[in-house]
Amino acid sequence: MSELIFNHHCLPYEPGASVGDAVVEFLKICLKAQRLGFPVIRMDTGVDETWFRIELAPGYFWQDWYNETGRHGRLKEQVRAFRSIATRKPLFPSDLGGSDVELFDVREPESGQRLSALRAAAWYDWPLVSFPTRGPWNQSPVPVIIETLGGNSIQQQPANLLNFHSLVFLDLIENQLLHRRNATIKTGRALWDRRLANYPDLEFCGKSPSQLQNWTALISILSQVQESLDILQKFAEEWRIGRIDGYSHAALASLGLTQEVSGESSSVLGHTCRCSVR
Repeated sequence: MSELIFNHHCLPYEPGASVGDAVVEFLKICLKAQRLGFPVIRMDTGVDETWFRIELAPGYFWQDWYNETGRHGRLKEQVRAFRSIATRKPLFPSDLGGSDVELFDVREPESGQRLSALRAAAWYDWPLVSFPTRGPWNQSPVPVIIETLGGNSIQQQPANLLNFHSLVFLDLIENQLLHRRNATIKTGRALWDRRLANYPDLEFCGKSPSQLQNWTALISILSQVQESLDILQKFAEEWRIGRIDGYSHAALASLGLTQEVSGESSSVLGHTCRCSVR
């Protein structure tokens, strides 16, 4: 299972910076990443896993933003959903096993700093999630130098770390991440068990729950089902944020649905999954 590494090194913003929009986008990035196969955010030991005491700008903390904005209106639901994402620490558990991690370090080339979040992202090959405060945190990939001890010398090797720093970037690699996530789902039961995380805006009704839980068809057919559900989920998201006015076959086709869509008769609606825009 892949996780996100929270890049606490990117904070705080410069004094006087307006961080409200940045926090909202960060919430959306993490929630979308959860759906794309990253259900856990891993943190360094000193980072507040409740998020409230994370310093966004000098003297301005996450809790200040929440008290001013996050507890109100629609954002309240986003914050609640975000805080339901599991967090895990430390970056390197004591039971990791072996001593290779002690011989492994990562350096940020420009500053020369050895930063724990970068080290963890490189070690596990997991993405960073960052606030785009400044370079290199406002780009992806983030270039690093990996240092390993071999014999009596330190070996250095350049590498790139995936960095979830904006929704625009996440949109660009969404299909790639979906393909990787879906490749881990081999049965209808597994797809059903992960439906809430993978398809939060879809409601499965009629015969679909039993069909998935008792799946007997080919894995290639299951892959087609996954692709269709991914497009339906994308459709629901686009509808929810106002990019799509309502249901239409053309809207589904524009998002990549290639299967033939029949009319929405009452019998069809009663035996398929449907979008639920929240």
